[in-house]
Amino acid sequence: MPLGKKINLIRDKIPVLYRYNPFARWLLIGLSMLILIYCVYFLLRYAQYQSPLLGKFVPLVVGFVALDSVLRKVTSLNSVLFESDHVRLGFIAKKPIIIPYDKISALNLKRKITYYLEIHYTDDKGKMSQYTTPASFPHILEIIVNIADLASQAVIPETMKNLLEYVKENHAE
Repeated sequence: MPLGKKINLIRDKIPVLYRYNPFARWLLIGLSMLILIYCVYFLLRYAQYQSPLLGKFVPLVVGFVALDSVLRKVTSLNSVLFESDHVRLGFIAKKPIIIPYDKISALNLKRKITYYLEIHYTDDKGKMSQYTTPASFPHILEIIVNIADLASQAVIPETMKNLLEYVKENHAE
């Protein structure tokens, strides 16, 4: 099955940034915050001791779902920046993770309920670390191909290696 678009190899175009659409990301965070604020307002203003249990429980559940949505969006991967000597994984509310290419020891694509990209690397303290992110990030296949290209020493499973070679040969620009 052919891919619909070309995969860009970025080795000669660095720095390159991949990220979620900031307008969409901040719009969803704002809407979730408004829902959360309204749920708190509703509980304080309209929910009383005599109110039915369902009238108190539903806004509480909706508020927790909105809070979960906000926390997931601000702590999940927001951007991937390829520099000449490292890849920077950026977040909205967390410190970025900077991984030099020569410190990446393995790449893996795991399937639990959905697919996850695992990057195994040695951190600044010399300790083996692992970063896992859902493979639903925009342009994830292009990101995986470029990390594998720039971190040539990384151990990649055979099935994933075959996929990356196929993509490079048939879909790379």
